[in-house]
Amino acid sequence: MVSYRMADGSRRNRQVEDLDDLFHRLKVAHHTPGEGTWFACWLGYGLRGKSYNSMMSTFDIQSPFAQDYDFTMPIPGMEPPFAEGVEVPAWAYVEELTMFPRSPDLIPPWMHAARPEGVPLPDAGPAPVSSADGEPGPAWPPLGAMVARTVGRDEESEMVVFGMAEHEDGTGNALIFMMSAEEPDEQEIDLGMDTYCVVREDQAGTTYGGVTRCELASGRLTLHFTAEAARELRVEPVVRVDLRIDDGGVELLRSSLREILLSGRHDQRPHDMHL
Repeated sequence: MVSYRMADGSRRNRQVEDLDDLFHRLKVAHHTPGEGTWFACWLGYGLRGKSYNSMMSTFDIQSPFAQDYDFTMPIPGMEPPFAEGVEVPAWAYVEELTMFPRSPDLIPPWMHAARPEGVPLPDAGPAPVSSADGEPGPAWPPLGAMVARTVGRDEESEMVVFGMAEHEDGTGNALIFMMSAEEPDEQEIDLGMDTYCVVREDQAGTTYGGVTRCELASGRLTLHFTAEAARELRVEPVVRVDLRIDDGGVELLRSSLREILLSGRHDQRPHDMHL
């Protein structure tokens, strides 16, 4: 949301699209292991100015632009640092703590209160995937967006496989989802392989489980991964797939992902799914 003041002193708000990826990268860049990252960001531009100021902080009490914009941050930990009237769904708090883990004493009370009951807190671990991490290779830089022009499904006696690829011949960027049609054995359970599997093209990355949210809307599939799954798969924590497929392909994608992502261990199933 962009807020700006008119010449007559009135204030107007405007929703700006396609900025999610940029601000996510800013959050990743400012992440500190065990401490998390900021929840809200303000960029303030002066009238006819040639430069801008910014404030990216989680617990600041007052914005440096309060004089110009009449905005005051809430007392730390007491209220969410979001604009009035903005409702944040419960799954978003789980996703935030999964992507940007915090030590228990650094999780604000309002986040504790909003987090769904029964969902355990992830341990504070390493920083999430960013374009500054990792080594060059066939799957570098991490996949954050792709176009899917073909989808397909294959059912064997032991495995169900669904895939989507950038080109109609199956080449280019690709994501493949697999589930076992048989009960896992003891070794698979011990190794954490008793859940669905996600694979990149040419086996450039593989992970078992790790999809926290899945949404299909307006011709786009959005997949959210845990930080660990994103590293193993060599993708960004949020991957957006623009679908260039017909209605039959969309229905195949919808039914296949619903079946595969809800298979295996309960703790690896998405917290939120809109398919």
